[in-house]
Amino acid sequence: MKTIIMMLLFMVVACGKESSPEGRSKIRDKNLQEQIDSLKLQNEEIKEDIRLIKKELNMEKR
Repeated sequence: MKTIIMMLLFMVVACGKESSPEGRSKIRDKNLQEQIDSLKLQNEEIKEDIRLIKKELNMEKR
């Protein structure tokens, strides 16, 4: 009886996303996508800053 309870306990614990390669892959992909989205946003902000700096420099030349 103890063996059956232990087996059931292990089965319940092993059912999480982190327990399977596919689940870990999905978690990794989600984290990577979030990082990519963050980098895209940072890139757009940098582009805008550069555009404003260029505009300011062009105004000073005149």
